[in-house]
Amino acid sequence: MVCKVIRVLLLGGMSVLAACATPQERKIAVGDIDLPLRWGEQKAIFEVTNETEEARFLTVETEVQFTDSYLSPNRRARSHFILLPSATQTVSAVINIPGNYGQAEISVSVYDVIDTLDVILPDQKLFEQHFSVVFHAPEAVLGYVQEKINLPPRVAEHPYFDNEFSRAFLLMLNEGRSLEDIAALVEIDVPFVRTVFDQLVDYGYATESKGFPELLFPVIEVPEAEEARQLAERTANSLVRIISDNLSAYRDVVDSLVAAGKMTGDQNKFLDGGAVLYRMFPTIAALSLWFDMGQRFITRSAPLLIYNGTDPCNARIPDYMYAVRGGDYFNGTNFYGLFYMGNQYKILYGDSLPEIECEENFMLKRSRGRMPMWNMAKSVGQESFMIDTIVVRPALAALSNGADSLLSRTSLDLKDIASRHGHLKATFGAHYWFWNVVASRTVVKLTAAGLIERRGSGQFQIQSLRRKSRK
Repeated sequence: MVCKVIRVLLLGGMSVLAACATPQERKIAVGDIDLPLRWGEQKAIFEVTNETEEARFLTVETEVQFTDSYLSPNRRARSHFILLPSATQTVSAVINIPGNYGQAEISVSVYDVIDTLDVILPDQKLFEQHFSVVFHAPEAVLGYVQEKINLPPRVAEHPYFDNEFSRAFLLMLNEGRSLEDIAALVEIDVPFVRTVFDQLVDYGYATESKGFPELLFPVIEVPEAEEARQLAERTANSLVRIISDNLSAYRDVVDSLVAAGKMTGDQNKFLDGGAVLYRMFPTIAALSLWFDMGQRFITRSAPLLIYNGTDPCNARIPDYMYAVRGGDYFNGTNFYGLFYMGNQYKILYGDSLPEIECEENFMLKRSRGRMPMWNMAKSVGQESFMIDTIVVRPALAALSNGADSLLSRTSLDLKDIASRHGHLKATFGAHYWFWNVVASRTVVKLTAAGLIERRGSGQFQIQSLRRKSRK
């Protein structure tokens, strides 16, 4: 391996450390890399000399990985070039630096490939260079990034929101600042701020009226979050009492369903539409707290389709969007998704956020009106059940008996809190955030009391039986 001399540069607010390059014997020479050091999509420029008499195909892969903040955004990009015989050419490779603070590890790798459409292989790498860059937050920005800002499950993982600026940006917009004011405050270019704002508009999270930017979802600051958290704790305590008092009646309903031949008496026959009722953890956590009471609290009569018209990778959920400042203490841990597929539906539930694998071009597919492929990671270890809604409804009704007045009163209390903190209304997003705290705390309390026992990884897939269409 051949290493270039290590050098340290100080450029504005950024510290840069260039590390070793590893050229291979490919008869292709790579010159010094002119690396851009600002946020956004731009170009890494360098010269490449083809010392052979044949045209060569090059793929340049750039990767940026932040390592020392509560967010760790990663960006990869590939650019393809044809290198003419016996020629020196300047190539401009795409590099995307997300708007984050702290240390970023940047790599530029050059591959000598046979076809730019092929998968690149490790032995095709002819050059690699690493850089360490530290992006320092201006003093005026520190107050916006010192406290964690939480977003809905899966939204937080999206490239539009996985970096510190994109979240601090929400606080700045919520204060009524213009895009120009924000650019000056953060000491960045207005076009970059405009790009981030346009992404919000594209997802239905913001609008611009007469040149004035405006968010279309609630930003919940710490004082409001503290009040709502106390209300959530009281609500969870009440739900524990209600569910505990209803367990005997619930078991009676299950016995009656078995006696009527509507569900199996074999507790191990998981393909039966009512067998999930023998498993108290998914029945209470997924079906009672979310499928039943969660829907009634958040949307009332409408189905709770958080990811309707989108997917967990693109996670475009304008009706359920929120931002909450103050850290994990003010947020729930549950993941819930109800997905319709023709005349069937599927419920995904986890008492923690599961790892979801998205295909590489999921954002491009969305932009072209196509639904990307996604799957739960194999390490998630989901447990699967079938469900017949007609069978399980009476049992769920027994579990939640007496909760209607609690849900109505709590909804009014949440609206009062929102009003006191300057919101015109408590949106679906605010209700969704609040209910996640309630459901998460209820599951924790029920488990601690020994009323339910966590199963496996706490991750479940509950799929409805296919019903025959009427002719």
